[in-house]
Amino acid sequence: MNRSQLLIIGSFLLLAGCTKDQGKEIPSFGLIAKISFDGSAFDEVNNISGINHAAALTADHHGIANRAMYFNSHDSSYVDFGSDRNFSFPQKVFTLSCWVFVTEASQPITILSKRTPFGPFEYSLDNHMNKSVFNFDNWISSGATTVYGTDPLAASVPITLNQWQHIAVLADGMTLKVYSNGQLMPGVDYINSGNSFSDTDAPFHIGVGGGYGKNYFFDGAIDEVLIYDRVLSEEEIVLLSSL
Repeated sequence: MNRSQLLIIGSFLLLAGCTKDQGKEIPSFGLIAKISFDGSAFDEVNNISGINHAAALTADHHGIANRAMYFNSHDSSYVDFGSDRNFSFPQKVFTLSCWVFVTEASQPITILSKRTPFGPFEYSLDNHMNKSVFNFDNWISSGATTVYGTDPLAASVPITLNQWQHIAVLADGMTLKVYSNGQLMPGVDYINSGNSFSDTDAPFHIGVGGGYGKNYFFDGAIDEVLIYDRVLSEEEIVLLSSL
C-alpha cells in the first residue's frame, strides 16, 4: 500500500470519526438525560421519544444539517417528553447543559421547563423576569416560593442574539450558579429556607414553559440538552462548551 492510499484511508477514518462532538466524549458519569436532536427528538438515556409540536429540524452549532431543533413562537412549537422522574430534582443537585441560538427575545421565551401555566410548578429556564438574561426560575410545586433564591435570581446569563451560545446551570444543594460559553457568571443563588423541588406530573418541555397563566414559547434553535444528577466540574463545563 503506497503513501497516497494510506493518506486516503487516513482521511476517511478521520472524517468517519468526526461527530457533532468533534471526536471528544461528553462526560457520562451521572448523565440522566441526553437529547441531541440528531435527526429526531429522542432522549438517548431514557429511551423516550418526544412528541413534536410544530418544531423543525435545523443545522446545529457546527452547521451540520438536521442536528438541532428550531422553534417558532408564532407556531407555538415545542417538544414534550412527558413526566419521567429523571427530569425532576428533589435532591436539589443537578447540572443542566444546552446550546441555544436565540432569534428573538423581546418577549418572554423559555428554553426548557417542567411546569405548566397553572401548575404544578417545578422549574423553567427562561427570561420572563428580565428579557435580556436567562434565569433558572425554580418554583416549588405549589408555586408559593422558590427553591434557590427569590425572583429575579442573581445567577443569570446575558442573551446573545443570532449566535450559538452554550448555557449550563449547576446546583449543589446549597447554591446555584450558571455558565455562559464556559465562563462562570458572577451571580450566585442560595437555597431558600430549605425548600426542595417536587417530583410532580408536570411534563418536561423543550421550547416552552408555563408561568402566570400563559405559555412562553422559544424563538430560535436548541441543541444538545444534557441533564446530570451531579454538579459538573468547571473543566467539564468548559469541555461541553467546546464540543
